[in-house]
Amino acid sequence: MASLRERKKRQTRQALMDAAAQLFDKQGYETTTVDQIAAAAGVSTRTFFTYFRHKADVLYANSADCLEAGVAELGTRRPGEPPADLLARAFDAMLAESWEMGLVAGLVGDAVKLPIFSPKAAIDRSNTRMERLATALAAACELDRMTAYAMVGAALGAVSATAAVAMSDGKSDEETMTETTRACRRALAGFAQVAPDN
Repeated sequence: MASLRERKKRQTRQALMDAAAQLFDKQGYETTTVDQIAAAAGVSTRTFFTYFRHKADVLYANSADCLEAGVAELGTRRPGEPPADLLARAFDAMLAESWEMGLVAGLVGDAVKLPIFSPKAAIDRSNTRMERLATALAAACELDRMTAYAMVGAALGAVSATAAVAMSDGKSDEETMTETTRACRRALAGFAQVAPDN
């Protein structure tokens, strides 16, 4: 069970994320300042920087939780479950946790239009996601590394691209979720014949 201090830290982090979401929605990302986010959350600007390095980091605040949900799901493989089915379940868990690979729900439409704050940070996030998911999939099904990476890459690409198109077409959050889930399964259909070694 989390300590009182740990629970308070989580509450503060969530308050900052909620405040940012409301402000971004009301007045736009560009015009929202860190000072405004902190004030709306009832904390100091200094406290904001305890949790996030930059304003843009709030958009990816749930990324770690999202990734952990997927990795955890990969550890629950059912006897004889095909790797493609297991990976689809992992993506379901990730999308449910924080859909579109870690962007704060409700902010995805705006976030996809933002310039990348740091190309290196974006690449690092992508590489970390790929590595963790592929390693967990390979371990769960005793797949070779190349196959595991190919499967994860196909699913990630399908989800990200479909979400971007759906949002640019003005689809609702629910419609976007449906489309990304469908796209993930279509991408993994080509791996349906991949059999686990255990």
